[in-house]
Amino acid sequence: MTETPTKNIWAEAYKERQKWEKDSDEFVRLGERVIKRRLVETPGFAEFDRSVAHYVSTDKKVPGWMQVWFGNRPMSGRRTEKGAIARESGPSLVYSRGPSGEMAVIMYPVKSDVANVYEDAIILRIGFMDYWDLYLGVRQDMRDLMAYAYVSSIDLKPSWTQSLRIKWLRWTRRQIIDEDHHYPAHMTALWKLAKMIGAGSVTGIFRLLGPGLVGWLIGMYGNEWLKSLMPGGN
Repeated sequence: MTETPTKNIWAEAYKERQKWEKDSDEFVRLGERVIKRRLVETPGFAEFDRSVAHYVSTDKKVPGWMQVWFGNRPMSGRRTEKGAIARESGPSLVYSRGPSGEMAVIMYPVKSDVANVYEDAIILRIGFMDYWDLYLGVRQDMRDLMAYAYVSSIDLKPSWTQSLRIKWLRWTRRQIIDEDHHYPAHMTALWKLAKMIGAGSVTGIFRLLGPGLVGWLIGMYGNEWLKSLMPGGN
């Protein structure tokens, strides 16, 4: 005779999801004040904000969602192919909750009528983050956003630290290009290196060093503390 199950197999995941949702809801509720305070502290923001107004938006119909975005501006001296004054829309950064409670932080570039960068977005991070993870991440998120504004606008000259920061993010973060998801370039390079080592297509000494080198690279590039070593890091 089959016994009646007593354990609710759905309960554990449900409780865990509720916890993550509670934390992200709290962040969305209080996030605007934190974001605006961090923006004021961010290099390059004051000058950019004089020409392109910024906004922080939420949507009650989309729980766990918040967007930081900059408006449009006319591009002085630039014309479209039809002769109209070209316009540029500012960058944006989105906090968005997934179905299991995980959060994604996604950054979108400046777009204009005359020139755009090749990627549609850079995914700064995805994962299960509580309120404090999100709160403490805002400072770096705003620095990344302003660096992206200066790098992706055709009319701005980024500092070397801003340029280096975005190159680093393009190398280490997932991207959306032509609406397709692309894994980080450094992971692709590590995978190719591992295949080379496995295939024996490297010299004898490198073959001996190869596994250790791959492990070292994964350990180095897989840790968030490395991010703090880069310009603008925490």
